[in-house]
Amino acid sequence: MTGGRFILQNGAVERYDVVVVGGGPAGAVAARAAAQRGARVLVVERSPQRPPRCTGLVGTRLLDLLSVPSEFVLREIRALRVHAPGGRVVEFISPNLKGCVLDRSALDRWLLDQAGEAGAVVRAPAAAVGRTGHVLHTTAGSVEYEVLIAADGAMSAVRRWEGLPLPAEILAGVQATVVPPTLDGGGVEVHVGQEVAPGGLAWVVPAGEGEARVGMLTSARRDAKALLSRFLERRCPGWRVLRRESGLVPIGPSPCTVGAGMLLVGDAAGQVKPLSGGGLLFGALSARIAGEIVAQGGRTLPSYEARWRAAVGEEIAFGLRARRLFLSLGDEDLDHIVLSLFHPGIARLVAAKGDIDRPSRLVRAALARPGMWAALIPLVRILGGWRAVQRISRGLPADTEPG
Repeated sequence: MTGGRFILQNGAVERYDVVVVGGGPAGAVAARAAAQRGARVLVVERSPQRPPRCTGLVGTRLLDLLSVPSEFVLREIRALRVHAPGGRVVEFISPNLKGCVLDRSALDRWLLDQAGEAGAVVRAPAAAVGRTGHVLHTTAGSVEYEVLIAADGAMSAVRRWEGLPLPAEILAGVQATVVPPTLDGGGVEVHVGQEVAPGGLAWVVPAGEGEARVGMLTSARRDAKALLSRFLERRCPGWRVLRRESGLVPIGPSPCTVGAGMLLVGDAAGQVKPLSGGGLLFGALSARIAGEIVAQGGRTLPSYEARWRAAVGEEIAFGLRARRLFLSLGDEDLDHIVLSLFHPGIARLVAAKGDIDRPSRLVRAALARPGMWAALIPLVRILGGWRAVQRISRGLPADTEPG
């Protein structure tokens, strides 16, 4: 690779092959993968001390993918309670581990340290402020690069400079870290309904000792903070709020994630689960692919689009179809759906096959069990009939591990 030069304000010059804008999980994973393959890598991170704006609820695949240290796991999750708009609650309890809640601050620092140990140089705080050809201008100087990786979030400045299209939707994510008097059973709560979280969902997730994360994802971006305050008042009266965070969450990947000498990863690319807004797993899988590709030089960049979509694209497409159906449902429909989940067979199936990372697996399992179809008829009717279900299940991804 030809490399580049980083011109610091003091006049010193350094040379790099790859520049990564954004030192969050996706940027750090991409930087590490590229550095491990011999590329000279620079990471430019604007706010290294900013608290992560994330619930930290992940499936076990992310732990395996990144070899996450066990001390970063704050809570193991085996139970889910779904709250319908009308007040009905259905609970699913699995003997198997379904997910974990992570210490996101510790995870982010560790991933960036891992990139550094692999050989990447980290400049923080330093913000990218513009681009001219293959020169990136930052608050710490200008850097000439061969390949640029944009890992700078849902409203990526690098994506805007390149003129690449936005993701299909941009939702608001708001969350409070609170101190509850107790956490019943330690499971995750999900609340749905237009009064609670229009176009999305709200949650209560147990976190560290004596803490919980209460938040929501909503299409009502201007009202998100007020909606969270109202949800806290209703669900968590008297709970002490330690801090609040907010951010934007992309839903639906950008139609094009490769530009001239650059590519998008993570939230900048919209590599996010459409039903929950979770981006850690899909972003990490795609970032690892990105790092492998950019280490080979700019000529190989076009292969990135096909490779990351082969890894997670079908699951994202399933999630987008399911989200479109979800948005078509009213609160009365959601009440009926939750009521149908009280059927013992359906409840057992959800507990056994429900998957944080691959919700399509549950639909596939239901369709493969003719003995369940009679129990599913009321649910299918609410969802708009078998044709609607077939549209959701069209092209279901194969039941294999992502990546």
